[in-house]
Amino acid sequence: MGAIRVAQWMGVDVHIHPTFLLVLISAFLQWGIGPHGGVVSLLLGLLFVLLIVVSVVVHEFGHVVMARQFGVRVLDVTLWPFGGVSRIEQIPAHPRNEFLISLAGPAMNLAIFVALLPPLLLIWLIGGRDTILSGAEVFDRISVGGLITYVALTNLLIMLFNMIPAFPMDGGRVLRAMLTRPFERERATSIAVALGTGLALLAVGWGIWQRSFILIGVGVFVAVAAQAEARTARVESAMRRLRVGQFSLWDMGGVRADQPLTFALRGGPRDLVVTDHGQVVGMLWRSDLLEGLQGGVAGRTVADLMDRSVHVADVNDSVLDVQHMMNHMNRWAVPVTERGEYRGIFTADRFVHLHRQVSVPLFRGVSVPADWQDAIRDLLRIRQ
Repeated sequence: MGAIRVAQWMGVDVHIHPTFLLVLISAFLQWGIGPHGGVVSLLLGLLFVLLIVVSVVVHEFGHVVMARQFGVRVLDVTLWPFGGVSRIEQIPAHPRNEFLISLAGPAMNLAIFVALLPPLLLIWLIGGRDTILSGAEVFDRISVGGLITYVALTNLLIMLFNMIPAFPMDGGRVLRAMLTRPFERERATSIAVALGTGLALLAVGWGIWQRSFILIGVGVFVAVAAQAEARTARVESAMRRLRVGQFSLWDMGGVRADQPLTFALRGGPRDLVVTDHGQVVGMLWRSDLLEGLQGGVAGRTVADLMDRSVHVADVNDSVLDVQHMMNHMNRWAVPVTERGEYRGIFTADRFVHLHRQVSVPLFRGVSVPADWQDAIRDLLRIRQ
């Protein structure tokens, strides 16, 4: 079940997963037809849900803004019943960058909590200490004082929960960033993953003891998320070690700009590198070639359709860095050179093949429905 795009902010799509409807149903049952339900109570309850959603969105866009400062692209933000998820293109290469990006989200919740302290103090001065304490009864009978109190406390709890030093929480990423200097990234990831898995097992055990299905569910999710984070780090590390020159495909030296389009069609339409005496001078993209065919090919040459503003990769560039470059250019292929000489073409299909070779299936040996697998992968920001 796919998420629904509801907005775009700062160039980033915001999605809401259909399961978020459970939150609205719960709000209606609690404040609409509950023991203390009514129109006013329901409206305040829905306002409370809206303010918490805004708090979660602000948290996620704290990550977005900080990530952009370091050139890390955020693909989208998805809201789930239990929180938000920002899908980033890659793990920040520098530990300091990951440290600051991870702190940015909880820092926004802390800022909201601090901003709500003056109104809480005013309510206390006007209504007395009992007015503030009655905020704890927000799930029984909601009020304006209780609304402000609970929004403030919820933001404080979001911050504290996210700062737990274990994956997949932001605190786990902060811990990894701090441990990356004394250890290598994979070892730092393993430590944070071990802590996350340990806490997840404790949550499951405590949930079984207390007969809390919610706590058991949270524990299972954290455990799966922690292992997926370890897998993602291993895959990225492996792809970073591979050199793109080893996997570029030789296409007989590409095509020349002065050759007829019919020559470029040999073997079927595909992305082709345009060269001149071994030097890359452009690209003939498959999409442009197919569009150009509508006007006929008689008398036309490769130069008529070639893209001259082409980026190239060096044979010693990592496969991961080249894939990120292709993503930013929104292209399916890139020429590979060595000391300026053309050595082959690296394609998105080639990357997918390599990714599958180095990836360890997250759900190997476990019977999990395909739609659940897709949902979990989406939650964990794993790009397949």
